[in-house]
Order: sequence, then C-alpha cells, then structure tokens
Amino acid sequence: MTDVDVIVVGAGPGGSTAARGIAAGGASVLLLDRAKFPRDKPCGGGVTVRGANILPFSIDPVVEDVVTQARMRLRERREVTRNAKAPLTFMTQRRRLDAFLVEKAQEMGAEFRDGQTVTDVKQFADSTFEVRTKDGSHHARVVIGADGANGVVGNRLGYEAAGESAVALEGNIVFPGGVPSEFRGKVTLNFGHVPGGYGWVFPKGDHINVGVGGWKAAAGPILRAALQRLCRTYGLDFDAVTGLRGHHLPMQRRGMVMAAAGSAVVGDAAGLVDPLSGEGITAALLSGTAVAPSVRDYLDGRVATLAGYQATLEREYLPEFEASRALMEIFNVNPAPFVWMLQHLGPFWDGACRMIRGEVTYIDLTHVAGPVSYHLLGPTAKVSRLITSRRVTRG
Repeated sequence: MTDVDVIVVGAGPGGSTAARGIAAGGASVLLLDRAKFPRDKPCGGGVTVRGANILPFSIDPVVEDVVTQARMRLRERREVTRNAKAPLTFMTQRRRLDAFLVEKAQEMGAEFRDGQTVTDVKQFADSTFEVRTKDGSHHARVVIGADGANGVVGNRLGYEAAGESAVALEGNIVFPGGVPSEFRGKVTLNFGHVPGGYGWVFPKGDHINVGVGGWKAAAGPILRAALQRLCRTYGLDFDAVTGLRGHHLPMQRRGMVMAAAGSAVVGDAAGLVDPLSGEGITAALLSGTAVAPSVRDYLDGRVATLAGYQATLEREYLPEFEASRALMEIFNVNPAPFVWMLQHLGPFWDGACRMIRGEVTYIDLTHVAGPVSYHLLGPTAKVSRLITSRRVTRG
C-alpha cells in the first residue's frame, strides 16, 4: 500500500502534465498507467505550436518533422498547397511524446508506475481516496482522472461520461528509405468524403500516419472504405498500412462537471477535444496545467474543493470549445466554400495559421467580420445542425 498526496491515473499528456505541475509544488504524486511504457496510442501525433508553447520546456527531442505547409483538397478536386512560412505543428509519435512527458514529471519528483491497471476508486467519509490496482491499493488526498473518456476514475466517482459523437480510423505506412518529399514538412488534408470530418496524411521520421475521422453515426460504417479511397487519392498502398486502429473521440457535453471535492478529470476524460479539428493534445496540456494550482490550494487547505479548476476552464477555455463546435457544425454542412477560402484567400489562411500557433482564438476569428458575426454563430450552427441531422437520418 502506498500513501501519497495525489494519485494521477493515466500517463498521457494531460496526466503527465498534471503530475509534473503538482509535484513541482512539493506534493507527493503517484502517476499510474495500465500500459507498459513506451507504448503507442491511436493518435495522429501532431502537437500544434500553441500546444507546445504551453509547456515550460522544448519537445524538440521527440519531434520527427516540423509542418510548415498544408496540402488541401476537396475530394478529388484540384489540390492547393499553402505555405505558412513558419512552424504550425510538430509531428511526433505518442510512444515517444508520452514517455518524454513522464520523464519530465519524474524530474519534478513524481513517482511513475506503468503496467498498473486501476480496477476501482473509492472515496471515504474523510474525503480521502483509495485507488486499487491488480497489484495492490494506494491512498491519497486527491485523485486526478486522466484515463480517457470511459476511464475508471470518472466512472467510479460519478462523473458524467463524455459524448462519443466522432470516430476515427488510422494507421501507418513505413518508408525505410525515408518519407517521400511530397509529404515531408506538410499536413495533407482531404475534405468532403467523410461526413463531419476529413482524411489526413501526417509525416513522421520513417513513416506517415494516414487516417480518416468523422461523425460516428454517419462516418462509422464507411471509415475503412474512406481510408482506402484516401490512400488511392494520394498514390498510397492501403495493403501497406500497419497498426490499423479505430477509436472514439470524446466530446465535451455542455454543463459537464470536471471537478469535485478532491477529484478532477482532465484531457479526454473531461471530453476536451477540439470539435472542429478533432485534436486533443493541446486541450490535454491545457487542462493538465490548469488543474495543478487548484490541487496545490486544496492540499494546503486554502480551498475545500477543486472547483477552481473547473472555473478556470469555464472562464478561459470552454468558450473556445463552444465556438469550435459551432464552426464545426457550419463547416460540415458544406465544406466546399471554406476549403476554397483556405486554398485561395490569404486572410482566411493566415487566420487559420495564427490560430494553430495560438496567436488568436476561435472567438477572435468569429469577430473578424464584426460583433454581429459572433452573435450569429450560435443560430447559424443550430440551423446547420438541423440540416446535418436530417441528412444523417436519411442515410
């Protein structure tokens, strides 16, 4: 049995970042993960410049390619490549990134134990917790759930599960002689074939990651065929795809509780995935960073709950998710004009690049045409959602 101040369950970007930030304040932290590290995860493996800037250290040791350009195409129409002339996204692999972030947490004093499957979490009358694994039990004053959308922590402590409205299918194609030049330094994006989503090709050190994702109801049954089509479009051999994996993308439900007395959920466990892009690493890093100050205040007796963490998210981040959700609804009703604007209109492309770098937000972009455009966002998204719902119902 281990007694510590804090137990963090799940050693992805959100969990490791939370563990590092809490341990840096002097608390004893136990970080658990069910997998043996290093391990891979279904994920495109892109860390945006905004995401990387959240961390107080460089991720250069695990970066395999730096994206400065985007190849964009609507279905099989003419492709246009845009150059941002500066980094947009750092490409890595989750097996490398997650292990690296764990090491940073350990440097701050966190204890990491991998291969530890959590089977139960209980809260006692004195507000302390017991976390049971297959190998034993641990006690703590605080528990952080970073174990995914259907994680044990959230389930046992009564947190509402995030919605699973989106799904993705992805795998890798290895190039022993090096990734072809047409993919290096670029994200390749294809829109229009997958309802509510897109297809991608992401470059890594010795391979590319290929995938498709979209709405669960409409895209789920066609993901494999869509990935085959994507490979054909870009001259790739689908039979060469290895490690093919499907996964759900958790989506924040309005009004979700993410913190209580002595416990909180971060990252995917809190449904913190960008609705428009489907990217979750940035939100995991944001939430892992945001929870640490509230935990320190709680341990020091300055506050009675971790509600300050939720308040921070609601004030600083959730409005962004709402704006992203609305833009996603509008974009996916008819992606053609938006893809064309990204391909051909400088201000539209520049705005997207600035957002990826964290220089502006989704809300900032919705104000470009004036305050009225922002106020019309919600109603327009609602109409778009109704149109989409009818299309999906018709099949």
